[in-house]
Amino acid sequence: MLELLEQLFRQVRAYMQSEQFERSHVYYQSPEHTTMQFDREAEDIIISGLIESGHGFEIITEERAVFSTSSTPQYRIVVDPVDGSTNVSRGIMTAAVALAVLPIDAPITPEQVQWALVGELFSGTVYQAQRDGGAFRNGRRCQVSETKHFAECIAGMNFDGRDLTTLKKLIVQEPVIGKVRRTGSSAMDVVYVASGAYDAFIDIGDILTAESFLASLSIVLEAGGMISDHHGNHIGPIPNLKKGYSLVVAGTHELHQEILARMNKPE
Repeated sequence: MLELLEQLFRQVRAYMQSEQFERSHVYYQSPEHTTMQFDREAEDIIISGLIESGHGFEIITEERAVFSTSSTPQYRIVVDPVDGSTNVSRGIMTAAVALAVLPIDAPITPEQVQWALVGELFSGTVYQAQRDGGAFRNGRRCQVSETKHFAECIAGMNFDGRDLTTLKKLIVQEPVIGKVRRTGSSAMDVVYVASGAYDAFIDIGDILTAESFLASLSIVLEAGGMISDHHGNHIGPIPNLKKGYSLVVAGTHELHQEILARMNKPE
């Protein structure tokens, strides 16, 4: 299955580097959401590959209603064809394909993901994991960082329309967080925790939807990291790709707990 997921990623990446790719064309636009033409075409590539694979999939993706490739699918796949579409449309070189496969009868949670892949479209870097089989970056085993203290950590953090009161507790009140990074792709920001590039990832505001984080969170778990919502609760079961989530992801239990304590400290 991981070979299939990587093949789909490579096909999308080849399309993004081809003459057919155009970064500014809009496929659909509403007050709530914009779908770029490259989003739709990347999704078409993935769906075609899933159908041709002969495996039965229920396909859950942001741009279409849920559908199945067979009458009795064995698997469910959650697809983000291009996470970081705004980056791509502006020429910023970070975006990812994120794919998470679960048994058809399993609840949609990071712990139940059987196979996951996050592929960075510009560098070609591939993060992948199989349940209980570890996490890997370009074939080498991933390991989370050992940072335990908030003031020493490098964290990915999203500021776009987020909870400003909570953000203030993290980046203004002493001791402030060590360093902050932001790629514009939540799938990449989360999976950087799996490889130890980031010590933590924080997104507060109940905005993130599952296609952008499900694969990455499962890879973090396989690398030994900690994941929860902003109250320390488990993520899921995920009902659909409309429900928004907050995430706290960290390499160590100590750092995870310190971040939660800082965020939930009374004013």
